[in-house]
Amino acid sequence: MPEKFLGLDIGAGSIKAVLLTRGFRGGGAVAGFCRVGIEEAGGVEEALRQLFSDQMFTGAICVSALPASQFSFRNIQLPFRDERKIRQTVAFAVEPFIQQPLETVLIDYTVAERTKQTKLFTAIAERTLIDDRRALLSPHVRETAVLDIDAVPLASFLARKPDFPDCALLLDIGCKDSTAVFAGKRGIFHVRHFYFGGQKITEALAQTLGIETQAAEEFKIKGEFSEEGLAALRKVLEPFFAELKNTVAFLQQKGQIPEFPAKIILTGGGSQTPGVAEGLLGLLGIPVEKTDLLAAGGFGIDAEARSSWDAAVMDQALALSARPLGKGNGFNFLKREKETRVGSGELRGIIKKSAIAVGVIVLLAGLEFGLGDYAMRLHLARLKKDVISEFKKIDPEATRIVDPVVQLRGKIAEAKKLTAGIGDALSSAAVLDIFREISATAPPEIALSGFSLEADEIVLKGEAPNFDAMDAFKKKLESSKYVKAVTVGSTSLMKEEKGVEFNLKVIRKR
Repeated sequence: MPEKFLGLDIGAGSIKAVLLTRGFRGGGAVAGFCRVGIEEAGGVEEALRQLFSDQMFTGAICVSALPASQFSFRNIQLPFRDERKIRQTVAFAVEPFIQQPLETVLIDYTVAERTKQTKLFTAIAERTLIDDRRALLSPHVRETAVLDIDAVPLASFLARKPDFPDCALLLDIGCKDSTAVFAGKRGIFHVRHFYFGGQKITEALAQTLGIETQAAEEFKIKGEFSEEGLAALRKVLEPFFAELKNTVAFLQQKGQIPEFPAKIILTGGGSQTPGVAEGLLGLLGIPVEKTDLLAAGGFGIDAEARSSWDAAVMDQALALSARPLGKGNGFNFLKREKETRVGSGELRGIIKKSAIAVGVIVLLAGLEFGLGDYAMRLHLARLKKDVISEFKKIDPEATRIVDPVVQLRGKIAEAKKLTAGIGDALSSAAVLDIFREISATAPPEIALSGFSLEADEIVLKGEAPNFDAMDAFKKKLESSKYVKAVTVGSTSLMKEEKGVEFNLKVIRKR
């Protein structure tokens, strides 16, 4: 019996759903589809309730995608091909590029190239993003099997075709933003998000022509532009086109795409705006075509439904419903959730908390010689950075850290020595009380410049206008209830006979 798969494309402006029946031998037929406006429904949750009020969409396996704007992407390279090693290593390899703890994020990847080394395209998202989407869908669907990224499933589907080039650009222009997916026969090379969508075009037309937004939207769809409308259209499109062109040049220069894209494939509601395809053709000088996944995939659909099918709007949901559930078909953050927790987040949290301990530092020194696994060596290097960071918190003035163990032990010894002296002093007289007494006893003409504390003795350094003033200060100190005796250490006349420099040794009472 054919299985039912529901592709659910939750965009900024609407929710698109395609129900596909799939047999064991592949292929499939569209059993139903729907589009619900989010603003008209009163929000995403209300739009979902409206969609699933139609019993046709209940009971299917759900495949959905998350917005590219919520991800960060990174191309990395690992010196091995083994899939097990890649899974164990990828989290530590991308950790230096993220600004938050590993245990708070999820990481998935696709293989862009596998030779002696492996080139990966990685995607990083906060765990809460996946949790929130699963919570949003759970009241309505039997099972959510896959959470992919934006237009990636559509690009992956097209890239499996025999005539697909080594590199092409799939450009999804949505309501409020756009996503560029660079893909080829080998897989997904890169994903870029742009804050540009059809809504920005509509707003520019409304402002230029002095008409309401709804009227500008209808005017845009009809495509009957006056010279003034065409000028407004060019003005809003040109910055986006320039940013796209710079992105292509940058990725090619950095070697993150294998070659200049052979063609541009347009999808999304905003791609239907007149002038967009022509502008892209003039910008990059490569063929521009629009998606038609029904034809490309050979999916069945009845004639009546076909007449109302809008490929630019519905193709992403269709690609989701047709997406294979296995590995090697894009991203799946539901599957990665468990994998990234083990061996990265929890272990990382435990080790990081103990990094300051001298015992851990010694252990790391021994581990360095025995670790052969690349992932553990990456992890060791990261821990060493943490050790240096923690050491600098303890001793910010340290300019050269050669042996953290020895240096930290020296600091501990110094602290113990100082603590011992203060501890002895506290047994009979509080240190603060003694210094308060010294401060109160010193007359204005006495300038204290320093002191040192060791066991029972406090050495005061200062200046007095003459020997009589120094002697008077000494006698006042001797009368204190905290002081046992005061002796004069070295004294000397200051230059030009302007005063006396002195040392007084104050012996505390026990």
